[in-house]
Amino acid sequence: MPSRPHADERQLRRHVALLCDDIGCRYSGTPAEQRAADYIEGRFLALRLANVHQHRFEFPNWNYTHSELSIRVGGKTRRIAAAMPMCFSPGTGPRGVRGPIAYLQTGAEFDFRRDLRGKIGLVIGSLGLGDPKMMKRVRSAGMAALLTVDSRVPYAWRTTLGAAPQWMEGYDVPTIGVPFLEAERIVRELPARAHAAVEARTFPATSQNVVAEITGSRRPDEVILVSGHHDSVLGIVGADDNGSGVAFTLELARLFARRRPARTIRFVSYGVEEKLSVGSYLYMRSLPPRERARIVLALNADGISSCIGTDMAIVTGSAALERLVRQTWLKRRHPCEVRRAVNPYSDHFPPNIHGIPSILLTRPTIMTEGYWTLHSVHDNPDHVSPAVLARTIDTAAVLLDRVANAARLPFPRAIAPGVMRGVRATARQAYRHPWNPETYRYPTE
Repeated sequence: MPSRPHADERQLRRHVALLCDDIGCRYSGTPAEQRAADYIEGRFLALRLANVHQHRFEFPNWNYTHSELSIRVGGKTRRIAAAMPMCFSPGTGPRGVRGPIAYLQTGAEFDFRRDLRGKIGLVIGSLGLGDPKMMKRVRSAGMAALLTVDSRVPYAWRTTLGAAPQWMEGYDVPTIGVPFLEAERIVRELPARAHAAVEARTFPATSQNVVAEITGSRRPDEVILVSGHHDSVLGIVGADDNGSGVAFTLELARLFARRRPARTIRFVSYGVEEKLSVGSYLYMRSLPPRERARIVLALNADGISSCIGTDMAIVTGSAALERLVRQTWLKRRHPCEVRRAVNPYSDHFPPNIHGIPSILLTRPTIMTEGYWTLHSVHDNPDHVSPAVLARTIDTAAVLLDRVANAARLPFPRAIAPGVMRGVRATARQAYRHPWNPETYRYPTE
């Protein structure tokens, strides 16, 4: 692509500012999420892309109206202002629940080998609730409530804890997220008691994926997906997660809009990613098998713009695809950790379930591969670097151009058998595939 223009940092800054400053929090199923989708659709239309539309879908949504958590130690009570219910937590009733706190470490089987009836558990690692075995332990323990921590964010500020509808179906334990350092203080002060009160509900709602494409000139039946997600977690504007992914998708659409690639490039901005890629999952389910078979690669960006961090490309596919990614970044002298792995926590994973290879671009900011701004008020435009974002877009454009225009696809349209076994196992366990929103059992009000 010798004549390819570079990503426009000013335009990237405008995209992120409009999503975060003008629209703000884009929680799933809200008018703000719809405004973001309308903006993205408008940009696709302005670029004169083909087949521009919004794919609408219903899904189980959740919200809360009241949350309160207080800890009592040695006759003194303090309120935890930074506590917040985990997504899909049931309510406690207006009077709340009280009980002694039981520290359950990471929630392994041996941590539950005690009488927990009427107690309020504390588990480090909220993603552990994606494990069906752990969920069974929690539900059968008879606890009054559960406190949990996103261990990827080891700080004192509030972090919004996400969850998937299928994880929490039938779940009846009120669950409240607390900051990592607050959990550490609670454990230091044991024995202690807690009072927790939550008013929340789960209800049907509507969201949307925004779709557009550039039709291939010579191989239109071979499709490359380029994607990000436009929703954010509750109460957060989501600049890096994932205003950066929307800007990535829109800017690549602009860079390729005037070109005629051999293969079709389809741009998708997904809704409801923060509830475990509901929009991507339902989009893939909506495609007939023959249409899914046309997709040769999913290139997905999620959290790629932090000022500090390490660029990472997670390849779920073949050794040939991994080599192509590694060679592209090395040739561009663009430092990046490239690995072949399975990761269910973004919009590339539903295509993986259907055997479609993928590349997830992301940018962890702390050594545990976490993100210091994750799901907090710090995920705002102040901590987004347009220069970092532009560099990733430029390198991704080189890769996209090569795949879109190669006479022969430079990697198999398949996931290596060993990796695919990992995809299937992860889909059954952490992802709970298959699940059907149409038969989701909503809690009794």
